[in-house]
Amino acid sequence: MYDVEGILPIFQIYAGSTIFLPLFLVCLIYSFCNAQETGRKRFALIFIMSIVFVFNDFSIKLAGKVTDVATYYRFLWAIPILPLIGWAGTKAVMEREKRWEKAIALALVCCLFFGWQSSFITEGSIRVPDNLYNLSEDVIQVCDIIAQDKEKENPIVIFDMECQMSARIYDPSLVWGIRRKAYQYHNDMEGYEEAGNYKTDKIMIHAVNFGVKDEQEELSNALKKKKVDYIVTLTAFEMDAYLDEIGYELVDVSGTRSVYTRKNKNLEVHP
Repeated sequence: MYDVEGILPIFQIYAGSTIFLPLFLVCLIYSFCNAQETGRKRFALIFIMSIVFVFNDFSIKLAGKVTDVATYYRFLWAIPILPLIGWAGTKAVMEREKRWEKAIALALVCCLFFGWQSSFITEGSIRVPDNLYNLSEDVIQVCDIIAQDKEKENPIVIFDMECQMSARIYDPSLVWGIRRKAYQYHNDMEGYEEAGNYKTDKIMIHAVNFGVKDEQEELSNALKKKKVDYIVTLTAFEMDAYLDEIGYELVDVSGTRSVYTRKNKNLEVHP
């Protein structure tokens, strides 16, 4: 699954229905052809280094031994696709000597933005963010509720999956009580036979992400083991009474989520 053959589909997924990827390749060729000898040597060196260090199975397997191979695709973030397209487009338009050449070059660049299903400028794709964080107001409210209530700098919090990533973007001081890999591989209502070392995480996933209420003892032990300070789940699950019985009380409610805190915040939890 994680090999060189899987790289092209990743490019295609990130490009979506746009022509950014083929246009990027065209811009690379254009840049190479218009570069001076020194620039061409640098292009050649970058190409060789990318083959040696990125686009080969050995590098992927080696990276997988020191980090999560499933996140190897993140090297894409280092590729300046849009800056290069912007630079090449500007250069193609501004450096044409004749007006008709400039008009053709400009028309080709405009096709990138207004072509049918060929760009991100489509109906509904342009919007003004609701706030400067470009995050859900609901998530921001959740983080603010915890910030006003917390008694230690880095509280341990378990969230529903949708809220977890966004909350850490807004407030990096929050510590995940449910590991990322647990949500990646064990986010379901099944039992615990395949959970392995993620069984504790999965018990909590059942509660906060699915609203399960028939694992009270298991959830209580999991919360103690992870030393969870706050629980964030969807208000629609109506977990108030259930969580109150295992020592967590409601702090406040945001738009669609409820925030619960451990009643005895000074409780020493021993594994």
